[in-house]
Amino acid sequence: MDRPRPRGRHVTRARITRVLAIPAVLAWCLLLLLPGVAGAHAGVVTTDPGDGARLPTAPGTVSVTFNGPVSLAADGLRLIRADGSLADIGSEDVRGVIVTQPIEPLADGWYVMAWSIVSEDGHVVHGSVTFAVGDADLAARPMPSATPSMLETVLWATRGIADLAILVGVGALFAWVMLGARTGRVARLRDGALLVATSFAAVWLAVEVSDAGTGWLGTPYALSGIARLALLIGASVLAAAGPSRERVALACGVLALATLAVGGHATGSPLTSLTLAIHLLAGVTWLGAAPAVALVLWDRTLPDEPDALGVVRSFSRAATLTLALVFGGGVASALLLTNGLEGGPTIYVWIVLAKLGVVGLAAGMGALGRRALTRDGGRSRYRRLFLLDGALLIVVAALSSALTLVGPHQGHAGHDGHEVGSPRCAMAMGPLGVAFVADPGTPGTNTVTVSGPPASSRGVSVSIAHPFAGGASTDVQLVETDGVWIGQAALSFTGDWTATVSVRVDSFTEQQASCTFQVRP
Repeated sequence: MDRPRPRGRHVTRARITRVLAIPAVLAWCLLLLLPGVAGAHAGVVTTDPGDGARLPTAPGTVSVTFNGPVSLAADGLRLIRADGSLADIGSEDVRGVIVTQPIEPLADGWYVMAWSIVSEDGHVVHGSVTFAVGDADLAARPMPSATPSMLETVLWATRGIADLAILVGVGALFAWVMLGARTGRVARLRDGALLVATSFAAVWLAVEVSDAGTGWLGTPYALSGIARLALLIGASVLAAAGPSRERVALACGVLALATLAVGGHATGSPLTSLTLAIHLLAGVTWLGAAPAVALVLWDRTLPDEPDALGVVRSFSRAATLTLALVFGGGVASALLLTNGLEGGPTIYVWIVLAKLGVVGLAAGMGALGRRALTRDGGRSRYRRLFLLDGALLIVVAALSSALTLVGPHQGHAGHDGHEVGSPRCAMAMGPLGVAFVADPGTPGTNTVTVSGPPASSRGVSVSIAHPFAGGASTDVQLVETDGVWIGQAALSFTGDWTATVSVRVDSFTEQQASCTFQVRP
């Protein structure tokens, strides 16, 4: 049986412009019309008891307050004795941003309060604090582990392999259908990469469910993963069905790749999702198609030299445009997800910079390579250029996977949106849990933040009072920003202040609740 051969007809410059440039320009114009902000991992506002607290008597409950609404993961909130057994009783109570757990009477000693929750962006967040009851030896205080758990390692590995395989599989489909790279080796690469992507996407979903619980399946992050798995199955089946289904298979593969831009950090932001989708779809024509084109170059059974190099010339034309889109999309996504780099050089920002540096290196090496190929266009030079592209492919794919798993604000002291040590308190307001924070918590102008009221609220305000003020209070109208409500207040005295938060649910209903916080000298 004859092996498929590269087609003699290759993609022209005009066809590449129609396929890539026109949709890209329209999508970038659409970005200007879509408002929205990026979602983020839920951060801890306060815990009760606090980390390292030494309590004279045992509390009846423990609680954690977050800076946004959360739901419980599989393990929920739990209190662990020194011997590893659980000391919590009953079921956790989740009120918006506050998770509370009743506990049994505690003996003297150190305890670990640990939590596993699902934030609005679909990511599972784990954390823990330690506290002591009664006469507890400081030397016996348990230390948190600084190494990632085996489950986290498995999640990183499965998601990374799945993402890399999707990129390569869809890229091979693109090379097969659009660039004319029709050889048996490219077909095997396409089918194998899609099979690996499908398998590891399924494993990743199973591991996430075991970590987060079945409730996680209703989050946008999970739904995008389920859709991705279904589309990958469809692309694999259709690609194997023959020439009549090739373009439909490519469409399924492209949609599967686009699901990587839905949910996660981009939850609630159509603008960020669209920017990430453009970035990914542009990358597949360069990073994803490179291995398939390289297979054509290394196939010694193909005697038709002009045919093989024609595939490479078509690929080079597509790469010129898509590299610019990869770079521009990466910059735009980073700015959106970090709110204009307001958190400074976080881990996320450094990964983005590293990725952009690699993309820039690839663009520079590609330009030098094309110049050299005008003098000697033999396969040996093409092969050396693609060896470099292959190495860069692995680096960029690894960095891209890291960006899906690292929080945009992770890595700086204010990861939860507030300075460490800022005074804070929490309150219950009907079915909601509401958290209040004052930064920096010293006399003078402070930024006050209220988490918990939904963004759909008609208005949120806070009234702040101090006994020395003779009954007078400072009223602050708050503005919703990134899912929290923020304003400025002048706090003139040290000591205990009372914050009364008012939430206008609709035109006729207003809810109020109060809590006490302390301003330090």
